[in-house]
Formats: sequence, structure tokens, C-alpha cells
Amino acid sequence: MSSALREGWGLEVDPGDPHGVGPEASSRATLPPELSRAFDGARSATALPAELSEQMRAALLAPALAAADEPLPFPLLRQYTRYWRDGVRTDYENDVRRLGIMTGEAVLAAVATGQQRWVDRAADGLMLLCELSTWCWVAHEQSHEAHGWVVPDPDAPVVDLGAAQTLQVIAWSDLALGEELDARVPGLRERVRHEARRRVVEPYLSCRDWHWLHGTAHNWTGWIHQHLIAGALFLLDREADRTDRDAILALSLAQLDRYLASFPADGGIDEGFSYFWNGACRLLEALDLLITASGGLLTRDALAGIDVIGQLLRFPQRMDLGQGWFVNVADGPARPSAEQPWDVLHRWGRHLAAPDVLAQALAHRGSGPLPVLPELGLGRVLTALADDEWSSADGTGAAPPHPGETWLPQVQVMVAREAERHPLGLALAVKGGHNDEAHNHLDVGSYLVAVDSAPVLIDLGQPTYTALTFTDRRYEIWTMTSSWHNLPEIRGHGQGIGAEHRAQAVSPQLRLPADARGRTGARAATVTAGIVEAADADVATVTASALELDLAPAYPEAAGVRSYRRRAALELPGREPVLAPAPADQRAAATQPQPIVEVTDTWELGPTDAPQPGPAVVLNHVIAGEILDHRPGLLRVRALSQALVEIRWDRDLGAGTLERRAVDDPLLAQSWGEAVHRLRLTALDRGTGLAHGSTTLTVQQIRDAPPAQTAIRP
Repeated sequence: MSSALREGWGLEVDPGDPHGVGPEASSRATLPPELSRAFDGARSATALPAELSEQMRAALLAPALAAADEPLPFPLLRQYTRYWRDGVRTDYENDVRRLGIMTGEAVLAAVATGQQRWVDRAADGLMLLCELSTWCWVAHEQSHEAHGWVVPDPDAPVVDLGAAQTLQVIAWSDLALGEELDARVPGLRERVRHEARRRVVEPYLSCRDWHWLHGTAHNWTGWIHQHLIAGALFLLDREADRTDRDAILALSLAQLDRYLASFPADGGIDEGFSYFWNGACRLLEALDLLITASGGLLTRDALAGIDVIGQLLRFPQRMDLGQGWFVNVADGPARPSAEQPWDVLHRWGRHLAAPDVLAQALAHRGSGPLPVLPELGLGRVLTALADDEWSSADGTGAAPPHPGETWLPQVQVMVAREAERHPLGLALAVKGGHNDEAHNHLDVGSYLVAVDSAPVLIDLGQPTYTALTFTDRRYEIWTMTSSWHNLPEIRGHGQGIGAEHRAQAVSPQLRLPADARGRTGARAATVTAGIVEAADADVATVTASALELDLAPAYPEAAGVRSYRRRAALELPGREPVLAPAPADQRAAATQPQPIVEVTDTWELGPTDAPQPGPAVVLNHVIAGEILDHRPGLLRVRALSQALVEIRWDRDLGAGTLERRAVDDPLLAQSWGEAVHRLRLTALDRGTGLAHGSTTLTVQQIRDAPPAQTAIRP
């Protein structure tokens, strides 16, 4: 339902405008008097612990001390205009982010020490933020479209992710250092409030036509409203501000309800793992703040019946390949930063009594005193500091749950691993879905294979965002094309753009009992278009996790595809699932068949009069690691985990072509190093007549590895 949060908390919902987007929404939005009065105590309810250990104080001081000689950045016009000149948006945006981070670090140092030097540095940062011509990130500015300008229009502020991020810096800074700022720089807090009202509060309340308030909800909905709530609670804290504060909180709740309702029941996120932290997680953080600021009037217990929250909390563990690697469909790095607000999972996992969620969080806690790094945002650090159980937690020895099998029917993603609760061995991830998903890469039916956690047949993931990324030229970016995924080109065509280009007849085969999988329900299911149709098969002898799907609709009509069936399976032949792979020194002695990933493609192509720019079927495979051997039917690779892997295919396809592509994008290079390879296997000759075919590719870890070989460079 689209009002689950408000109904859980007993708040009224406007039946004529449930999401607060009508032209009169701001004037009609309000809170019950009791809740409004409760939020008057938000500043004291969210205050930092009265006592901080010396170890914690030192940890809070360290980032600011390390950057003490670094001037606070102030981005220049030439950086801003690069977006239109050469498509680079990060030059400007990174400096704005760095200014916010350094301001937050100074705030934390002032909290830790009480020293005026850090109050002064924090005040400098806040004033520089106030002096920026715009808080909007350059890619979202509207002055170019309205006037043809390459400078921002200060009279038309845009409420976007950048404006919300800056709002959170000043709101949490004001909460942490309010009295100190009044004493040291009188008038600064008034200036901060003026800028917040002018750039965010008034535009938000006066305009209900922002694109992120309408249509399909996405990460902006949770991200922006999390920070709007903080801004309202900490900056609109005077009696004269009550009406606007309550309106923002009421409208934010309506939008958070809308966002929560957008998630499927399985908790899958089509924007991918990376956007969990800036989408679903920010929704949970917004709820955390409302619960804390209400002084107990709003509770988590009242939301206990919202099942999707528990499913969302499990999404990170379901995408976790181990040792820092994650399934990275959509926009996201395969090896994202380990520094995430894991305290959110820990907090909600405690409340829901979910040991698997707690284990995932604790495995990333580490043993250091600082519960969250400042680069994640001042608000996240201060929230984690106030959580005594998280701050005092020690993650030493904790391990992620690593579910042996996950099937998310609504987003059509399957993840299976050779070993439950262990990162070693083979893992397979396959996606269905459609090509109008958020942050889509034209990748219906693509898959990745990991060995000892590290992908070897890979999804390249997100490159650095540029001016092209969110335009109709998105699919000119090489990483976002079908040809640079583990997918076929059919008669020279990649996949089409739009929701009609989708997988059909999607059917998973699941091997594990429900309580060992990353989902609930029976052990086997047949799914068509994401709907579970049957779940009563006897799978006691099933030793494979597989996803079968038809990719024909994903390709344009000109390709003439009647059917293209793909079955991707992780086979564990002749044995029950294991809890961990055999130790390396025992693998060579193993007599049972070894686990293997097997991908079989079977197709039927019909006649077509359309021009055909390429062979009937070319199978693309994107590979990370060192190429050790390449010959007809075989590719031997040393994976990034240092495991040895053999990729085999039908010898009658020959050796194919092996291309090396340099990785010059820094975000991609963090995962894949200096280069990746693409293996292209031509299955059929050029032709426009009826064509049938089938081919199989396998991936297997070489457990009894021969002596090390020298890598070859094609």
C-alpha cells in the first residue's frame, strides 16, 4: 500500500492527494498537534552522547588533523562550465563534495576537542557553502535549458541531490555546534538559515512539480527527503517556522510512503547494490531520524507489519559475493567502498531480531573506534555516534551470511554460490528484467561468474558519470551496451531500449531449502514474467541453481529473433550443497565431479528483409584477470582472486577473437585494473534465412592447479 508508514503511525492520509503533489499540498500539509509538539524537542532528542572516550575523540579529530594544511576548496566557474564544454561534471561536483566533507570533519574535530581553531574552520566551510552560486549539481541545473547559460541562475534555485547534500551539512553542523557558532561567529547561523530557506525550503514548498515527486519513485525520493527532514528539524526550529517545518515533515512522510511502496515484495532494487545506500538505506535513515526526533511518539514497533522493510535489509547480503565484491547490475562498481552506513542495518536488524542482517552489518564494522567515516556525510557520523550498541560493537571475526541461493522474482535476479556461508568457490548471478529499469545497461539475460569472490566473467558496472550518462545518448557509453555484457549480438544487433525489450518465460530452478536461500518460499518455482506460478516440485535430487529465460523480446524486430533460450546454471553434480569448499590442499584429491557453471544458448531466427550488419549470432564474454592460454574451445584465466579458471566452449566455434580493452576510467579501474578482455565467438555465418543453433560455454575452477604460467597479451 502507498500509505503504510502513515497508517502504521496512525497519521491521516489525504485521499485526494496521498503523495502531497497537488498545487495546494503545501498549504494543506500539517501534523497532529501532539506530534508537532514532540518534534519541538528534536535537537535535544538527537544530541550527541554526553561523554566520548579519549579513543573516540582521537578518532573524530584524526580526519581534520590530516587535512589541516589543505585549503578548503572553492570550485571555480571553469570547473562548472566543463559540463557543457567537454562533458566532465565531476571536476566541479567533487570539489563541492570535498568542501562539505572537510566542513563536516572540522565539526567533528570541534566536537571532540572544543578548540576554537576547529570551530573557525567549520565556520569557514559553512560560509563558503553559503557563498556558492548554486547548491545544485551542475548536471541538474536548469539555467542552460531556460536561458542557454552556462552559469547558474541564483534566482531560480533547483532542489536536487546536491542541494539536499549541502542542506544536510549545514543542518547537522548547526545541531552539533549551534552554541559555539553563536559565540564565535554571531550571525552565521542566521545566514545559514537564510540560505537553506531560499535555496531549498521555499522552492520545495512552493513548487510541487519537481520530477522526483512524480512518476516512478527512485533513489532521489529517499535521498532528498532524508535531508529535508534533517533541515526542517534542525533549521526550522523557531516558533515562526512551525508551519513550514510541519508541512515539510508531512510532505516528506507522504513521499517516503510513495517510495516504500515502489519496492517489490522481494526487496529487490533494480537500481543495483550501489544505490541501496543512496536509496533504500536513506529511506530507513529518514525513518530513524523521525523516530528519534519524535521522542518515542513514533516507533519502529508500529512498522513491524511492513514486510518489505525486512526484505530491503537483506538486499546487501544477497548481492555480496565476498571479500569486497558484489553483484553489480545497473550502475554500480563491482568492488564498492567498504565504508557504508552499516549501522543502519545493525539498528534495524536488532529491532527485527534478524541475526543474518546483524551478521552482515557486524562483518563490516571492523574494530576501529569511529563507527562511520566522515566521507559518508556528517549526519551519518553523528547518527552512528549516538547509537551506543553500534559504536561499541566489535566486528572482529564476524562473517557475512552469504546465502547459498537467492531468487528475486520481481526484479528477476538470481544469485547462487557453491558454498553456503562462505565466499570461496564458484558463484553465478543472472538477471532477466527489461531495458527500462533504472540505470539500465541493455543487459537482459546477462550473467556474471565469480571464483573465490572475484568476478571473472564480469559486469563492468558504472563508469564515471559524464554529461552523456543520463541523456538519450546514454547507450553510446561502451559499458552500457549489450556488446560489452555477456550477451549475444544477433545479426549485428544489440538489445533494444525500453520496457518492451524484456525477458520472457523466466523459469528458475532452485536447489536449496527456503531457509537457506536469500528468499522465502518453496524450494522450486516456475516463474513467468517475474510471477511465481508453481512451487511444489520435489527437488530433493536437484543439484543445480539455474535460471532459464527467453531473450527474444529484448532484441529489435529487425533482428528477426523467434526465440533465444538461455539456461545459466551452477551445477553441483552428484552431491548435496556444502557449507564450504574443500581446503585447497584437499581439492586435488577430490574424486567427485567438481562444481561448474554451464551456460547453454539455443536459438531460432526467422527470415527478415531488414539489413543485417553482422553475423547471425556472436556471443560476447567480458573477462577480468590474466589470460594464460587461448586456443580453440579453451580460455584459461588467472582471476583477480588469483584462482585459476578454465572457460570452455564448443571447439567447432574455433578460438574466437580475444580483444584487450584498456580501462582508462578511474572508477572502473578500481575494480578491474588496467584492462579487461572480450571473447567473441561467432556461432553462425552471415545470413537472413531461417537459422537454428545451440552452443554451451562452461566455467570451472582448476582446483588441482598446474605450475604457474606466464600470462599472454593478445
